[in-house]
Parts: sequence; C-alpha cells; structure tokens
Amino acid sequence: MRVRIEVERDSEAGEGAQSLFKWLSADPEVRAGAGLSPVRRAAAPGPMGPVLEAIEAVFDSGVQLASLVVAVAGWRSTRPRRDRVHLTRGDVRVTVDSGDPEAVARVLRALGEGGAPEAGSGGAPADRPGRQDQ
Repeated sequence: MRVRIEVERDSEAGEGAQSLFKWLSADPEVRAGAGLSPVRRAAAPGPMGPVLEAIEAVFDSGVQLASLVVAVAGWRSTRPRRDRVHLTRGDVRVTVDSGDPEAVARVLRALGEGGAPEAGSGGAPADRPGRQDQ
C-alpha cells in the first residue's frame, strides 16, 4: 500500500513537510511498519537545496496505515497554525483536519476501502474540507 502525504501551509514551502517527515521518522511504530521517502520538488532548489514537497509511505497492512494516520494527527495537533495534511492513496484523497478518534476512523475507512469519507470533521475529501480545529 502506498500513501502520499502533503502538508498545506501558507508560510515557507516545504517547512511543514520537513517537520512532519522528521516526526514520522522518529515514531517507532511508523518507522517499524512503513518505508518513508521524502519527495523533493523538481523545480529550482531554494538556498538550502531542494524543497520537500511530500512524503511517500509504503507499508503492508491496515495496522501500519492506522499508526501512520494517528502519527499524522498527533503531529498536526502540535502545530500552532494547524497545517492541513492531505493523504492520497490511488484516486482517494482525504484531509486530516482533526485528531479525534472518530475523525481518524473516517480517514482510515476512506483510505482503506478506497471510498469517500463521511461528511464532517476530520476526514473530509480534500476539495470539501471539514471542520478546522483551532
């Protein structure tokens, strides 16, 4: 199973994705279960090299997917600006905009089954965002 993780933010491009990559790499459950790879922007690099555009995660089971989604929700809750995180698997793209258990469950259902998540907070399709936690 392959999932692409993108961080949407208004400030420095790549800063949020870099922070999330470090967070996920330090999480023992994610690190043990998923292969994480940074995806660098192909355009002209900034003064410190290529900008991290996204993260690719590859794993075998739904348990590993659950660990990844919980870790992403945990990282997001530590961010002062509550960066929006989009997870894409195949043609399904969901937005992690809450870390509550119901929201995490909706994200997992959407990514695991390949269907669209229910309307509401936490697992809204990327083009129809759910409630933002402030």
